[in-house]
Amino acid sequence: MGPWARSFVSAVAGRTDRPSDGQLDEVRDVTVEVGTIRAQVGECTVTLTAARVPPRIWEAMRRYAQGRGPLEEAVAGGHQAVHLEHLMAEDWGEPLVPRPSAITRTCTCDAGNACEHIVALAHAFTDEIDHDPSRLLLWRGCIENAAELEVAAPAVEAVTEAVDPWQGAALPEAGSVRALPVGAVLQRLGPSGVNVGDEDVAEVLRRAYAVLVSPRS
Repeated sequence: MGPWARSFVSAVAGRTDRPSDGQLDEVRDVTVEVGTIRAQVGECTVTLTAARVPPRIWEAMRRYAQGRGPLEEAVAGGHQAVHLEHLMAEDWGEPLVPRPSAITRTCTCDAGNACEHIVALAHAFTDEIDHDPSRLLLWRGCIENAAELEVAAPAVEAVTEAVDPWQGAALPEAGSVRALPVGAVLQRLGPSGVNVGDEDVAEVLRRAYAVLVSPRS
């Protein structure tokens, strides 16, 4: 079981021990769309819903991943990267797999979150993630975001070619800014390879940033 699949089943079912093959065979007609996974499990209809990743966060993640090999492949849904999970949770405060409390689980048998049908769907979907990681990204609204951005790009180019390149465009309306944790960029980039004394300059800067934002007496 890959890392994304493990995170998913742990968040939904609370455990990773696999149901019997007979229980998994009852899962059928699994459909995935942005924010919703739905299936028939036995005689019941089961749904797992969660809010999508905010588009601005995924676009920032997608841009950061460009040219970064395995990370770029993971953003495209090519494989399950622990690095992507870490960046999403630590740098952006938006886990790739939602926290358990952010996932709504419903089953028509109304047996609660521990319902065997919900657990069966959770494990069936981990198999789909292991086969095609982009299934998780589709549920989180990430694959759809990337497609929208790729479609929109040519229209922007056409507009810029029709105007004087020296003529400035109107500034976009400022949006809300999310404060990043102290040293988030340094953590994301890792060691610099440049030492100040016996320490990497990234570690020296991290401590300096912490001092700058600490309350003054």
